[in-house]
Amino acid sequence: MSKIAKPRGTYDLFGKEMDDFNKISEVSRQTSKLYNFNEIVTPIFEHKELFVRNIGENSDIVTKEFYDFFDKGNREIVLRPENTIGVIRSVVENKLLHKNPLPLKYFYIGPMFRYERPQSGRNRQFNQFGIESIGIKNEYEQVETIVMAQMILNSLHVKNYELNINYIGSLETREKWINDLKKYFEQYKDDLTEDSLARLEKNPLRILDDKVDGKKDFVINSPKVDKYLTDKEKNEWKNILDILKSLNIKFKVDETLVRGLDYYDGFVFEFVSLSKKLLGQSTIIGGGKYTNLTKELGDDNYDCIGFAMGIERMIIAMNDENPEDDNKGIDIYLLTCKLDEKDKIKAFQIMQLLRENNYKVLSNFNLDKMDKGFKYAEKFNPNLILILGKNEIDNNEITVKCQRTKTESKISINNLLNELKKYFGKE
Repeated sequence: MSKIAKPRGTYDLFGKEMDDFNKISEVSRQTSKLYNFNEIVTPIFEHKELFVRNIGENSDIVTKEFYDFFDKGNREIVLRPENTIGVIRSVVENKLLHKNPLPLKYFYIGPMFRYERPQSGRNRQFNQFGIESIGIKNEYEQVETIVMAQMILNSLHVKNYELNINYIGSLETREKWINDLKKYFEQYKDDLTEDSLARLEKNPLRILDDKVDGKKDFVINSPKVDKYLTDKEKNEWKNILDILKSLNIKFKVDETLVRGLDYYDGFVFEFVSLSKKLLGQSTIIGGGKYTNLTKELGDDNYDCIGFAMGIERMIIAMNDENPEDDNKGIDIYLLTCKLDEKDKIKAFQIMQLLRENNYKVLSNFNLDKMDKGFKYAEKFNPNLILILGKNEIDNNEITVKCQRTKTESKISINNLLNELKKYFGKE
């Protein structure tokens, strides 16, 4: 039978990458709890209309990247390409805005799906951690998302990044800006890429952050949003900048930053990794403020803010800055030698006692020769090798070999747990 490989753009997660995935998930969960975010789980697939209507019909996600299909009931379904809309749909559908104090604060962890050309840091199935703060009232609650994102990055020892921010105004403000951008870019049609030409009529903002056209002088010098902001919007933007500065948070105002989804308004931001391993796919956290989604989905308008973090990209950034041995090793290997069945039961009981006290322990009861036992044990890079042979059993003791110091000592089995504390700094 021929082998069946995994679909292109997917991957198997195991070994160190699985450990890294769990570490990022755990750090994100714990940080979320500090900020009073509660976990929410929404369906991996939703009705296609939910995303088309609220992401924007002309966004890249809708025009190029959907994984969509008709189910057996002839309903048009899409695998979720992002989760903000799913969270807001759940909040509105379950009337959570009218049952709880505001802002509602939720976080999620799970897979998303986009049909893109796979490369480092970009897969067709990928995982995101994200937060949504729904019903915010002031600029401090907006800046809180930046502080929270930085806390996660610091906890993961990721420091090689820059924070880019912008303020893109309300939908009404952007409409004036967009109309002028259309007129402006018309005179440069011959210099635009095919993608940008397709965006020109319906979503010219995406020309600003296009990976090719965004670097061209005429795009860089195009009309800026600050010309169109209302006094209220200018004041909000100033307050955000002042709060960030008061917290000594380093940032760069990027006037081309608009984010790729139509529902954003006001404050938007991206944490961009400077790792050379993520060139072209360097945004590790991105988000911003949005207002109209709750109304679009059946409730009143509420100011909201959120961000999403790509876990696979974070793994790459984390390991690029903090390279470690793939084999971190185990705490203890219990090496048994020439034991009868009764004594093997004793060894098994010792091993279970160690695990119950949070030691990572392995053994192999099929190996009865000391030299083979040592060779096998060293494959797991243990901190300690505990040797339990017939003599040790008879004397109610165990031999401890410290792999770091290359020293050996004998300790009483009855006092094993207390003695081990010395080796693991638990005293």
